[in-house]
Amino acid sequence: MRNRYLLDCTLRDGGYINDWEFGHDNILNIFERVVASGVDVIEIGFLDDRRTFDMNRSIMPDTDSIGRIYGGLDKKGVMVVGMIDYGTCDISNIMPCGESFLDGIRVIFKKPKMHEAMEYCRQLKELGYKVFSQLVSVTVYSDDDLKEIAGIANDIMPYALSMVDTYGLLNPTELKHIMDVLDVNLDPDIILGFHAHNNFQLGYVNATTALDYDSDRDILVDGTLYGMGKSAGNAPLELVGMYMNEHYGKEYVITEMQEAISTSVMDFQKRSPWGYQLFYYIAASNRVHPDYVSYLMNKRTLSITAINEILGRIPDDKKLEKDMKLAESLYMDYQKH
Repeated sequence: MRNRYLLDCTLRDGGYINDWEFGHDNILNIFERVVASGVDVIEIGFLDDRRTFDMNRSIMPDTDSIGRIYGGLDKKGVMVVGMIDYGTCDISNIMPCGESFLDGIRVIFKKPKMHEAMEYCRQLKELGYKVFSQLVSVTVYSDDDLKEIAGIANDIMPYALSMVDTYGLLNPTELKHIMDVLDVNLDPDIILGFHAHNNFQLGYVNATTALDYDSDRDILVDGTLYGMGKSAGNAPLELVGMYMNEHYGKEYVITEMQEAISTSVMDFQKRSPWGYQLFYYIAASNRVHPDYVSYLMNKRTLSITAINEILGRIPDDKKLEKDMKLAESLYMDYQKH
């Protein structure tokens, strides 16, 4: 095995809980505590030119705004990255890396947009950034799709190619299979990353499975403080960090993570709890977008058994598409019978 790395994405993925309004003091505290913990990479928010600058939010319209919030902070040798959802931040809003607080940029994209998104990754690389290409809903990629994206990556040579289990559908066996395909077909100098979600309570297990994967390739896994994040939450940074200390000889300072949780995360958990819930479990067990479950539950006329039956009728190509007209049609058909 080669190197194993830990990335914190609390200020980005955690922002789905509070619309990225952590408050300026919490943003700085989380950054300084996580950096002091010695993680390898910290992701400090979204770049999204549809949003206006707000000192209290970790979603920013351009790289200049990142400097206005974080510019005076000490990175202490930790790599600092931001994230772009492909299509939401024009390249004109990204200054050259040498002029930016960022060291790298992660680009998330869905499979149908992989060709144009990877070209965007090439542009970011030409600006000097370490680029992470993030495969949203990696579970929808066939083996042939994985081979195709690996071939594109081998041409562009991003810093990392990351598997994103967007809806928490993977188990360790399925994850290993995806890693098998990518590991064989991806240039050995490209880091393989993994981002877990916790719909099946497997976020932590899947993260450690990725770390333990038998490969000479560098591997990176994501985590967030206390698992803070979208839907059922993420792999908890502090637990993954402990695992890496025990099994990979790392020296992450877990108490710094705990202090950040205590001072800047727990209040958000009390206001808007995240984590394993029946709602997200039902969505994951049917391998559908959570909005379908929400739509049917809000009808308040269906049992859980009925909801599962309707979800089971959604065609495979529509399961993650949020087609509410289809949901209504299936609901009405179910009610008739």
